Amino acid sequence: MRTSLYIILFFGYIAVVFVRSLKTRRLKQSVVRELLHLHSVYYRNLHYKEQKHFEKRIIRFISLKRFYRFDKSEATDEMKILIAAAAVQITFGFPDECEYEVFNQIAVSDKEYVSQQTKKVHQGEANPGKSLIAFSWQRFMEGVKNPCDSMNLGLHEFAHALFVNNVCGYSNRYFRETVNAWHTEVTKLMQDQAAHNFFRSYAFENKMEFFAVSMEHFFENPKALHAHFPQLYFIMCRMLNQNPMLPNNGIVRKSIFSLNTRKNNYKNTNLI
Repeated sequence: MRTSLYIILFFGYIAVVFVRSLKTRRLKQSVVRELLHLHSVYYRNLHYKEQKHFEKRIIRFISLKRFYRFDKSEATDEMKILIAAAAVQITFGFPDECEYEVFNQIAVSDKEYVSQQTKKVHQGEANPGKSLIAFSWQRFMEGVKNPCDSMNLGLHEFAHALFVNNVCGYSNRYFRETVNAWHTEVTKLMQDQAAHNFFRSYAFENKMEFFAVSMEHFFENPKALHAHFPQLYFIMCRMLNQNPMLPNNGIVRKSIFSLNTRKNNYKNTNLI
C-alpha cells in the first residue's frame, strides 16, 4: 500500500515538473519571438519554418553559455536573446549548429569598459584565453537599432569568435572550402584603395578585423558589398552558406554556391 502511494506521488511529481517545463519553454519561445520580431530584420526575412528553427537555435545557444553582467548580476532575457540572435544569425546557414565551443561565457557591461587583457577601453571583445565574449550593452543596442549602417557590435564580435573557433579546430566544411580563397581575396583588398574608401579604417588593422567588419557589411548592406566587391561577397556567401539579398536570406538547408562559378554566372547561381 505504502509502495503504491510512493509510486503515485513520484509520477505525480514528474508530471508537475514536466508541465511546468513545457510552460516555461512556451513562455521562453514567446519572449524570443516577440523580441526578434521587434529587433531583427534578419529574422523577419526568414520563412515561418526557418523562424521557428532560428528560435530553437537561440534557446539552445543560451542554454550552453553562462551570461552575466560585469557586476556579476544575472543578464536580462533581452540581453541573452539579442546576443544569441547575433551568434545564430552568422551561422544559421550551417546545417549543424555552431556552438562557438571555444567560448562559454558572455559578459555584458552597461557601457564601454576597460579590458583586463589590453588595459584599453573596449566596446566589445572575443577573448579565447578566458573563453569570454564581452559587450558594451549600449554599443550593442546601437547596432541593433541601426540595421543598415554596417556597424553592428554583435555581428562584429561573433565574427571574431567564429574565426577563432575555426582556427582552433572546430571548423565546418564551408569554412574549410573557402578560407584559402578568402585569404587570397582579402590580401588583395587590403592593398586596394577602393576597399579603403569603402570599409572603415579599422578593417585594415589585420585580417581578423577585416573579417569582422566585412561581416557587418555582409548582413547590414549586402547589395552595396556585392556591387563593390562581388568576389568577396560570393566567397562569404559560400563560407556562411547563405545570401542576405535573397528571400529567406538564401537559406535552403543545402549548399547552393560553388567556388568555381564565375562572376558572369551569378544569376544562374541565384546570387542576384
